[in-house]
Amino acid sequence: MNLLITENFLSDRIATLALNGRINAVTAPDLKAKLKNLVKDGYVKLIVDLTAVSFIDSSGLAALVSGFKAAKENGGTIILSGLSDQTRMVFKLTKLDTVFEIYSDSKAALDILNTS
Repeated sequence: MNLLITENFLSDRIATLALNGRINAVTAPDLKAKLKNLVKDGYVKLIVDLTAVSFIDSSGLAALVSGFKAAKENGGTIILSGLSDQTRMVFKLTKLDTVFEIYSDSKAALDILNTS
């Protein structure tokens, strides 16, 4: 199954990515490239909506961490939203829930970005 990535540009620095599908060794390189290209284009405050993500493995985590590092290096961040129980457990087990800000939905994440 492919990973569908839907972008929404909210300002000249803020964008959301809604992901749909599985993030694994096959699909993670596309996600990593998308995140890095957005940061390169100046979108350094990103919300990644994982509501429709049914599975994430270490390759997917690595893609998100890579994008997070790129955003941080350019004065931004990546915020995650909409994690399923399975996805949340992966972040908790890997302690990445202490690295990423995680919110229940994209609206809550956007409220945080708009105040920072």
